[in-house]
Amino acid sequence: MERKAKFIKALKGDNRFGKGWEHTELMYEYRGYEYIITKDNNGYMGTPLWKQHEEAQADIDYKIAHKNDPIPEQKYEGSAQEGFDLFWEYVEGIEQ
Repeated sequence: MERKAKFIKALKGDNRFGKGWEHTELMYEYRGYEYIITKDNNGYMGTPLWKQHEEAQADIDYKIAHKNDPIPEQKYEGSAQEGFDLFWEYVEGIEQ
């Protein structure tokens, strides 16, 4: 099984987020999945490319390892108002 990423193409962008600096997006294929890492050309140290590769490939490995796992059934049978109340209790609980 091939475990090495294959370079597909580079996409150059500029003025990312209106900051006036350039970046390059590098597209790779790994184990049948595509992923993109970003090389920032702004003079600052961003997330290293090796770390972006490592994280993207770990995500793909996880997806492949768990692709046949059953999806747990998620069901809610209450009213819409009860659902909104539960949602806001959840949101407010995170902010506290």
